[in-house]
Amino acid sequence: MGVRWILCLLLVGCSASERIAVEANGIGERAQTIHRLALRIGETSQQAEVIADAASIAIEASAIEQKTQAIHATLPGVSDTHPYLNAVKWVALAAAVLAIAWIIHATGLGTAVRIAVGWIPRRKIDTAEMMSATLAHDKPETVRELVAMMRAQDPLLDKAMRQVKHDTHP
Repeated sequence: MGVRWILCLLLVGCSASERIAVEANGIGERAQTIHRLALRIGETSQQAEVIADAASIAIEASAIEQKTQAIHATLPGVSDTHPYLNAVKWVALAAAVLAIAWIIHATGLGTAVRIAVGWIPRRKIDTAEMMSATLAHDKPETVRELVAMMRAQDPLLDKAMRQVKHDTHP
């Protein structure tokens, strides 16, 4: 039991690819043992069913050995990455996506894309309808109502209007 704990402690300190190699070695060794035992059972048994089962077990053990050899052949192409590097990669990717989104918004490309796609926000449609009604002579809406609506929709415009009113009326 103590040997298992020592082996576990050694494996904890190893890289992931090294742990894969060690485990593949262990699996390969066990498959060889199973293969050897199956052959011995097949050679010593007198029962046809047991001999057939032993042959099947030997074939499966050989297949496991081949798979472990494939793991060993593939393993040199595997590179170890540390978990914190994965986290750094995802944080950097998120930061890049946010930076691209900010650049698109700041340069006005987002508006151009929305116009090209044909998506117009509901607030803009409401404003356009109010402006159209204000300009139409047969509608009762006034410029005051239009300005009030626009100020209600845009807090920055409302603050700018208050500042302009304050500056013009001391």
